[in-house]
Amino acid sequence: MRPMLFYPGWSTLLAGYLIVFKHRWALTPSEWSELDFGLLAVLFVSFALAMGGSFLLNQLADVESDLKNNKLFLISKGHIPRKNAVVEVIVLLALSLVLALAVDWRIFATILIFIVITGYLYNFKPFRFKDKPWWSLWANMAMGFLAFCLGWLAVHQQFSCVLLLDALPYLLFNTALYFYTTLPDVEGDRAAGKKTLAVQFGIKTIVYVAFLFYLAGLISAVVLQDRLALIMVAPALPFFVWTLRLPEVSATIRATKFSILFFALAVCLKIPFYFALMAAGFYFTRWYFKARFQFDYPNFQGKG
Repeated sequence: MRPMLFYPGWSTLLAGYLIVFKHRWALTPSEWSELDFGLLAVLFVSFALAMGGSFLLNQLADVESDLKNNKLFLISKGHIPRKNAVVEVIVLLALSLVLALAVDWRIFATILIFIVITGYLYNFKPFRFKDKPWWSLWANMAMGFLAFCLGWLAVHQQFSCVLLLDALPYLLFNTALYFYTTLPDVEGDRAAGKKTLAVQFGIKTIVYVAFLFYLAGLISAVVLQDRLALIMVAPALPFFVWTLRLPEVSATIRATKFSILFFALAVCLKIPFYFALMAAGFYFTRWYFKARFQFDYPNFQGKG
């Protein structure tokens, strides 16, 4: 289920939930007591189930290019039979929606839209957004925005134009990282006949566009006086600058990994308990993949 990808989603959800404290660097213990950790736990589980089911659908639809790119091998190389994966998808998505509905119809609607976009429209014909450069970009922007919406709606409980403004720094930053994630698969995507943005425009153009989105995210965080966004985006600056000087896939992978880490650590300044979840998830996943598959995952190196 690509468990380490839960953390960008969870961090973005928490950023939406914590937006009411955006003018503060950290929270006091008394302010922690105002947070509804029970609600957050349900949101975490529901969203994790939705992400897990959608990631499995992505792998089921992308076996050929995963083999050529030598990645996501659990299904493509037969470690998990396809039938078992399909059953797991059904169970995960059903449980996700049930939990979301138990919270609120707006949360349910947001999770449902996320599943439709990331699970179906992104992966399967006749839409298959992942093979259409601009639709793929739109879909990935929507994924990050919907993650932010989940946390934001848990606090505000109604849609508002303010949501778009609050989400802007996070949307721009996540989009910058999305451009980087298109680069490691270029050769396999080209061989499979896919027309991704990276295949169309090449690594140098993608790196420059990613930097522009990053810069826009940094500026918007300053203008909106969102301190959470600022301490999340600013530490990644050296990595983005380095990719401009060295526009190679390994540099973009490293920048992506550390940017995701900085994002999560910024959230930890306001909810320190999140660090324990991050550390436990990282080391357990690393141990599991090493013990069962002799595979070095996750890592902070310039490789997948």
